[in-house]
Amino acid sequence: MIVLGGSPHHPGGLEGFCERATTAINRHTTGWTAEWRPSDTASAGIRRLPAIYRAWRRLDRLEGVALVWLQWSTLLDLMLLPRLRALGVRVMVTPHLGANSRLQRVPVLRALCLRLLRHADRLALLFPEQDAEITLPAAVPRTPVRTFLPEIALASPDRPNPNPGTALHLIHAGRLSHGKGTFRMVALCAALRARGLTVEGRIVGRADPATMAALVRAIDEAGLGETLTLVDWLDEAALIAALADADILVHLSELDSYPLIVLEALAAGTVPVVADMIGAGAMVARYGGFVSDGSSVAAAADWLAAQDRVRLRHDAAVAAMRVRQDHRWPACVDRLVEAANLTMSARR
Repeated sequence: MIVLGGSPHHPGGLEGFCERATTAINRHTTGWTAEWRPSDTASAGIRRLPAIYRAWRRLDRLEGVALVWLQWSTLLDLMLLPRLRALGVRVMVTPHLGANSRLQRVPVLRALCLRLLRHADRLALLFPEQDAEITLPAAVPRTPVRTFLPEIALASPDRPNPNPGTALHLIHAGRLSHGKGTFRMVALCAALRARGLTVEGRIVGRADPATMAALVRAIDEAGLGETLTLVDWLDEAALIAALADADILVHLSELDSYPLIVLEALAAGTVPVVADMIGAGAMVARYGGFVSDGSSVAAAADWLAAQDRVRLRHDAAVAAMRVRQDHRWPACVDRLVEAANLTMSARR
């Protein structure tokens, strides 16, 4: 199996997914072996054309490959589908985008994606409700699989309950932007303080200079300079530790289809507060947390202010065990292998 997708020059959640999935397949099944081949399609431009060309030329060497598992995040990814089918290889596609992606919002692009996706043999969905979020061809069979969390997140020990009388600790992490909900984190901290709660918060991540300057101004204008701390990008182990130290993950993002950070927080025993995106909402429906309609800061603040802190932490600890159990790598590989075997056995 070739795991095709991602761009190492632009590392993020998709690249981590490809790397972990490849490792898990090779470690936990004897019927399949996997190799990750990046498509190098992120931030495509003139300077990236040579790398994209080299990545596509590598597809000429598919001797012994039974299946290509294509990770779809850009239009260029889907443009590989007709070529792969012409080479005679089976193709399974996993979408890594949501309803707010330009490929879904622009009608002509959505129609083009739908046309190209008809060349796929199977859709391997990250969660069962994914086909309600994005437009997918009805004639292509689909199988829900699961995402691959970092091993360190799955091995996180249960933490002791902190003193329920202390401040409410909030964290927001990822690429920082308006769309990702970073500025709603600032507003939420201010709203909680206005409701009489003592809060401490951390914003972890990076952004372009203009966004960082605007974020610093927003924190100062809200009078949160001593309450809300900006932290540079953390490596995987440090981020998991930071999540475990917090009570609440604030992820009021309107961009993420299926945000890995929410599952990582749940696995660490941290309660997520998310926007009403289908993927994040599916996580909360299964494991707990709060979905804020319209990404409303006021609704999130009202919900948090009404929670019993002891009960919240108890429920978070129960949810953490369920997330770790559900996302054990052997269990995730079993689901993926089922999808791969169905793809190989189906008639074209």
